[in-house]
Amino acid sequence: MEIKIQDNTDSLTVTMIGSFDTLAAEQVEPTIKEIESLASKPMIIDCNALDYVASSGLRVFLRLRKASAAQGQQITLLGINENIMEVFKVTHFDRMFIMK
Repeated sequence: MEIKIQDNTDSLTVTMIGSFDTLAAEQVEPTIKEIESLASKPMIIDCNALDYVASSGLRVFLRLRKASAAQGQQITLLGINENIMEVFKVTHFDRMFIMK
């Protein structure tokens, strides 16, 4: 799992690459904390290269949503594949984010 952060003038772009399982969630914890600290901007999470999301990955999405909401911001998710979208629909995460 790899996460890239691009801090733009008016937004934050986060690119997630690979599988977001329990091990990955542990490995990217410092990066998630950095993203949370930048949540005062609208956030775009590019999921085009995200293959899989386990429950631990969903918890990270929830953490980022809570951090953004606390700053009055929203998160837009781009490029969610069919399998991940199904998980988001079953868990109602699709209602928590702007989906494009």
